[in-house]
Amino acid sequence: MDKKIKYDLVVYGATGFTGRLVVDYIIREYGIINKEFTWAIAGRNKDTLTNLRNSYKVSGFKSKDIPIIIADSYNSKSLDQMTSICNIVITTAGPYLKYGLPLVESCVKNNTHYCDLTGEVPFIRESIDLYDSLAKKNKCKIIHSCGFDSIPSDIGVLLLQLESIEKDGKPCDLVQLYSSMKGGFSGGTIESMIQISAYINSNPHLRPILNSPYSLNPKEKLLNNTHQKNLKKVKWNEDVQCWTSPFIMSGVNTRIVRRTNALLNSQYGDNFKYSEVSSFRKGLKGFLKAWILLMGLAIIQLSLSFAPLLFILKTFYFPKPGQGPSKEIQEKGFFKMKIIGTMDNHKEHRVTVLGDSDPGYSATAKMITESALSVLLNKDKIPNNFGILTPASAIGIILADRLSDKGIKFSIDDQKK
Repeated sequence: MDKKIKYDLVVYGATGFTGRLVVDYIIREYGIINKEFTWAIAGRNKDTLTNLRNSYKVSGFKSKDIPIIIADSYNSKSLDQMTSICNIVITTAGPYLKYGLPLVESCVKNNTHYCDLTGEVPFIRESIDLYDSLAKKNKCKIIHSCGFDSIPSDIGVLLLQLESIEKDGKPCDLVQLYSSMKGGFSGGTIESMIQISAYINSNPHLRPILNSPYSLNPKEKLLNNTHQKNLKKVKWNEDVQCWTSPFIMSGVNTRIVRRTNALLNSQYGDNFKYSEVSSFRKGLKGFLKAWILLMGLAIIQLSLSFAPLLFILKTFYFPKPGQGPSKEIQEKGFFKMKIIGTMDNHKEHRVTVLGDSDPGYSATAKMITESALSVLLNKDKIPNNFGILTPASAIGIILADRLSDKGIKFSIDDQKK
């Protein structure tokens, strides 16, 4: 299919909380006009897009030079008009269960690459079932989970396993991620959790597959008897000398990493085990923080099945859709992930991922933008894979290189046990 490309990159959902952060990042790092790529902003409301564009005060090229595209998730013709004139779409317009599939369909139909920020497992499963075959046929990359869900996990594990294969001739059979972080959350995140809960409740027949640790694997690799750990309490970890509790993002991250393994022909091994936990320093303070996190997760989980509690939390505590952490909170945020892999219980490999800002928002804006630019600008350095993909299977380690001078660093630290 011959396309008349007008823009290399389009930011769809640009006026949302995270969408604005993506636009901020592009302008700050690459400018309104640059020699590497052309770009535009898109959404359903011309006035809000114009107001966003006019809000930037920049030297040189003026913000009015940022092109605007009007497109609506409920108007397939407008989506086709957008995706048919660009090479790749970044979409921050969630919840993806509500708005995502029409855009995926349009991108696949018009041979356009795609990156999103979803942590919604049911949406990714639908995307795979509906569009994977056609995306492969049309040679486009549909890349889900290109933010804090799930790039640190997915690219970090890929780096660790490549190091293990290079040094020892085989991958680690057990990999565990320990996460510590500080940051805020947005109304969009809460709305996504509500949509996931509603989807599962209205589709009980899908509950077994969605609850499976392999729920995002290709259909021929859905069945796997390898036991996958899932922490549900506060626990002291003797190996790393820290308190651990459940990690809110492990539900999607672990499934993305396992899908990567399946798409890479079990490069990590047929019996690869992977888990993620939140980690806290030893001592009473760390113990209490671990319990506070566990209780917070329990309250959120309860609210999703108890409407009065959800109403109270949404009214008095949760941010509204379009709202999120302040610039100050984002700047004070950080994340640190230790990924530890072992093989045969005697050899250990380690990767550390460090981020210098709020993981879910300012850092996520960097990650999704650099994911899209990897596809655009590093075609000779990324895997020649197409379909419904993960960051590691679609982009690979070049993404770690692109992020290294953007405040997100992946480093290898091997140790023997």
